[in-house]
Amino acid sequence: MSESAARSESGQGTSGPADRVIHWVLPAYNESASIADLLDRIVEVSEEHGLTYDVLVVDDGSADDTGDLVRQKADSGVPASVIRNEPNRGLGYTIRRGLLEASASARPDDVIVTLDADLTQDPKYAPSMLTKIDEGYDVVVASRYRPGSGVEGLSALRTFLSYGASALIALVRPIRGLRDYSCGFRAYRVEAVQKGFREFGDDFVSERGFACMLEIAQRLREIAAFAEVPFVLRYDAKRKGSAIKIIPTIGAYFRVVAKVAGSGGKRVPVATLALAFTAVFLGAFGQAFLRMGAQDLGGIQARQLLIDAIQRPEILVGLGLYAVSSVLWLGVLSRLELSIAYPLGASGYVLVVLLAALSGESVPLLRWGGVALIVLGVLLVGWLGAAPTVEPRRA
Repeated sequence: MSESAARSESGQGTSGPADRVIHWVLPAYNESASIADLLDRIVEVSEEHGLTYDVLVVDDGSADDTGDLVRQKADSGVPASVIRNEPNRGLGYTIRRGLLEASASARPDDVIVTLDADLTQDPKYAPSMLTKIDEGYDVVVASRYRPGSGVEGLSALRTFLSYGASALIALVRPIRGLRDYSCGFRAYRVEAVQKGFREFGDDFVSERGFACMLEIAQRLREIAAFAEVPFVLRYDAKRKGSAIKIIPTIGAYFRVVAKVAGSGGKRVPVATLALAFTAVFLGAFGQAFLRMGAQDLGGIQARQLLIDAIQRPEILVGLGLYAVSSVLWLGVLSRLELSIAYPLGASGYVLVVLLAALSGESVPLLRWGGVALIVLGVLLVGWLGAAPTVEPRRA
């Protein structure tokens, strides 16, 4: 047990082991506006629920007085300590250092809780996460994608991209029990973290940026049981601007999937999947061009229809795109299992419907129903076909 661990006398703790310690790990970079309030909130939640706990703040080379504020709280009796990166090393290095430091002297059944230091993730959800740990799960994520969850203060574009990235990861390399792959608010059984470091070493967390959270989850994919609890992300509580860059981060997600898939087990055919998505897009746009070129050619004889169609550039472009798409699909079908290739191909129908709607065409409700079924089917096939089953330990 850490010498700085503090035990509340309220007797309102979770059902975990009486001597279990909760190690809060906070990566922080220039968080002087929020770190003191967050520490107060952690103390409040921990003592309310009778938790034995300590807090480790990993200061990632802050240019403000983040570290000094943590030390002031420690001097006032808060069981907190701070270590500093010099210079700034990025979120991935900071999280890895925090997990390594916290797990080095902890017992296997202790729990590490990580969360952002910017007040967007309220510690009040930690007790429900610990309840899941008590049920036998190894990693519990505070999820934005469960009933009862929500996001406050995030733009519609950021929300859409977040949902889209999670859906693609769920198709390509899903983790059973997990929907939110990027949220950093997590509870880890220490034993799972120790296994991760033993098996992967520094590669357990090698990403520098925000994709490190996906990397950690994917590394633990086959050795840990995952669960989620709903929470509300309070982006409106953030007291400084966002540091995340959306497009590079999404690109890093796919780099992580390719990297971890190639490190063992069944390899994810990333190049073939890229080829499949290209074929889908070309096929969808091919149909869109054909619909534009042939929309007023109905009611004439077939021979004249063909002659008129060939003379129209939209028809020629559409046929050309269809031809290229078909050739690409021959390559895709020779490399991908049908359980993945078929839903990818069906997603072309989704694009056709979306393109029709964007062009101002009236799309019948039945076609939208088909879109919904295809989206659900794609996610289900990815889930059932690729996610490993790691059973939670008996509580």
